[in-house]
Amino acid sequence: MKKFYREIIIGIFIIAVVGNIAIFISSMKLSTEIHSFEQKTFVLVQENVQLEKEMADTESFLQAKIYQTKWGFKRATKPIFVSDLPIALNTKQ
Repeated sequence: MKKFYREIIIGIFIIAVVGNIAIFISSMKLSTEIHSFEQKTFVLVQENVQLEKEMADTESFLQAKIYQTKWGFKRATKPIFVSDLPIALNTKQ
């Protein structure tokens, strides 16, 4: 009778060890999949940020072009640089 219980306990122990190994291997595979998905998501986020910047630039240029034709501007204005302003530089000319 003792031998029967000992065999059952050893069998349960072996099943538990095999089960733990299987769960460990499965979790390692899931971990690699999660890591690859995180890398792909990071790349997509970077591409999305770049596309948003390009879209904002394009949209602002289009809006400026629409207002330019709407209000009848014929030529573009000359940009004003800080180095050209004596008051901003606090110099006397």
